[in-house]
Amino acid sequence: MKRILFAVLATGALAIGGCASAPARTPGTYVSQSEPVYLITEAQADQILVDSMNAEFGTSPIVRVEHPNRGYQATIKFLFDSHQIVGTMVPSRGRKADGSVQDGFYFTVSHSGTMPISGIARSKRLKDRLNDAAKALSPSVPTAQ
Repeated sequence: MKRILFAVLATGALAIGGCASAPARTPGTYVSQSEPVYLITEAQADQILVDSMNAEFGTSPIVRVEHPNRGYQATIKFLFDSHQIVGTMVPSRGRKADGSVQDGFYFTVSHSGTMPISGIARSKRLKDRLNDAAKALSPSVPTAQ
């Protein structure tokens, strides 16, 4: 009887503990001085986000987020687990090769939830999609100091 009670308690503790999570950034998405800035307009950055989110999470609901930066959130689910992935466009200023400074955007991707393995993989794929789409419109430039 004690073994059964212990097994039930251990299973319950694992189930509750497995649902705890904290927001995380996918490696390579930390905001830093080396974050590439794309010299694109706000409308272009928004369209890149929409297209990339739809390509990566086409079957999941996608919701607009406004704070602290504009972007979109998708929630992926499997059984009792879920994971939220947020892609945002951050206004910035980039320094062109000739030394001039121009407005642009860079992208961040964050995630949280109870599906860390698939959540991290999908976040990384989203970040790659965002950067590839932005590079197609504008080469990346360093952040202006």
